[in-house]
Amino acid sequence: MPTLSIVIPAFNEEPRLGKTLTGIRQAFLGKLLSDIQLTQIIVADDGSRDGTVQVAESFASSLPIIVISLAKNQGKGAAVRAGMKQITGDFALIYDADGAAPIEQLPKLFTAMTDQHADIAIGSRVLGRSQGIVTMRWYRRFIGRTYHALCSFLVPGIYDTACGCKLFKHEAAMTLFRLQTIDRFSFDVEVLAMALRRGYKIAEVPLQWAAIPESKVRLIRDGLQMFWSLLMLYGRRMVGRV
Repeated sequence: MPTLSIVIPAFNEEPRLGKTLTGIRQAFLGKLLSDIQLTQIIVADDGSRDGTVQVAESFASSLPIIVISLAKNQGKGAAVRAGMKQITGDFALIYDADGAAPIEQLPKLFTAMTDQHADIAIGSRVLGRSQGIVTMRWYRRFIGRTYHALCSFLVPGIYDTACGCKLFKHEAAMTLFRLQTIDRFSFDVEVLAMALRRGYKIAEVPLQWAAIPESKVRLIRDGLQMFWSLLMLYGRRMVGRV
């Protein structure tokens, strides 16, 4: 039976984290995920100022919860990196705190990883839209297409770098997240670009996904940060560092 660590980056997720952890608990108690041994849920608290930590700790009696807390808010990439350094499972899943992609779809990632002999399996909202299983506002689709156009050279053949449901084999996760440096949202592109350059096989899987209210992404502030991060990644690519 494969063992699984789940890393959930969380910043001020008190309103949403409880529902997501409840969904994970129900899924692993049911038959669908009974052939996967859940060994850790690492909630990587990114300097939250609300009750995120308390919500996570309230599930410790029914789930293998580990909470790690950054001293201050540093960004999603920093939180994921901190969490991935603590994994012990054969596989590690990065899973967004809002649960926009239902955890019951996890077998799709395992199946794709096996069928395609992949080291990494990532959820894809772009492929999911083609199957009619993604609910997303038009402006988020526009932003996604623009972002994909900007980063397509770094991750050729990948349509959705930012879906918050990514499964890694243990060795790939430990190698890549020791090298990962971007602290905020574009860390996904950095990790996947490094994976491709190092010869890791990536499977992209259409997943059901629905936008959850209270998104943490701010269009102008975070858009500028993502653009700057992509420029840095292109510079690193030119000198062979990505």
